Amino acid sequence: MTDSTLFTSDSLKNQRQTLRHQRRLKAWQGVWRFLFLCGMAGGLVWSVSLPHWLVREKSQIKILGNERLDTEQIHTMLDMSYPQLIWKLPIHDLREKLESQPPLESVYMTRQLLPVEVTIMVKERDPVAEATMGEKAGFIDDDGVWIPQTFYQQAKVKPSVKLKVLGLNPSSLTYWKSIYPLIIKSPVEITALDWRDPSNLILHTTLGKVHCGTYLDQEQFLKQLQELGKLRPLSSQVAKERIIYIDLSKPDAPSVHLKDIPSESD
Repeated sequence: MTDSTLFTSDSLKNQRQTLRHQRRLKAWQGVWRFLFLCGMAGGLVWSVSLPHWLVREKSQIKILGNERLDTEQIHTMLDMSYPQLIWKLPIHDLREKLESQPPLESVYMTRQLLPVEVTIMVKERDPVAEATMGEKAGFIDDDGVWIPQTFYQQAKVKPSVKLKVLGLNPSSLTYWKSIYPLIIKSPVEITALDWRDPSNLILHTTLGKVHCGTYLDQEQFLKQLQELGKLRPLSSQVAKERIIYIDLSKPDAPSVHLKDIPSESD
C-alpha cells in the first residue's frame, strides 16, 4: 500500500468523523431550540394568566362620549362579570350587547395592558321628538329608532325636543325616516303628528289641525305641505279659534272647516 493510499483512507475517516460530529451538534441544537421554544411558550402562557392582567372591577372600564346617559347606566347595560382576563375579554360580544340598546347608535372598544383598562367610546342617538308607542312614552330619533322613556329617567341630561308624535306603531316607524326631513322643512311649523288613526294622519300646526288622510308616500306628503304653505295667509284672515281643521287629504282640492259665527240673536 502506497503512502498516497494511506493518506486518502485517513482523510476519508476524518471526514466521516467530522460529519458525525456535525450531525450530533445539529441534533443537540434542535433539542435545545425545541426546549427553548417550549419554555418561552410556557412562560408566555404563565405570564398572561397572572393576576395583574385581570379586569377586576368596573373602575377599569372607562366610558367616554356619553352626554345624556349616566356612566353607571352604561355599566348596567354592559352587564359584565368580574374578574376577567384582559386577553379573554369578549370585546365583540360586549360591543354588540351595547349597540343593541336603543339609546346607543355605535360603540367602539379598545383594550390597554399597562395599566389594565378597557375604553368604551359610545355615540348616543339624538332624540328629535317625543313619541308614544302604544301606552308607553318615549322618544324617536331621525332614523326612526324608538327609545323608551325609561332609559332617560336616570340620565344626566333629559332630551329636549319640541316635536311630539302620538300613536306611533311599527308601520309608521317605517315611514319616519322619509317623513321627518319634510317636517323640519315644512313652510308652516309642525308641533305634533297624531297617527292614532291610521286612516288619517293629523298634523298640529301654527295654523291649526291639518287632516292628511292615509299616509301614502313621501311625494304626496310633500305636496300636502306645499299646499299648506299656500294657506299661510289664512292666519291673518281667519281667527285660529274658528278653524276646526284644514283638510289636505286631497291636496289638489284643499278645504278649511270653520266654526259658525254665532248670530247676534244668539
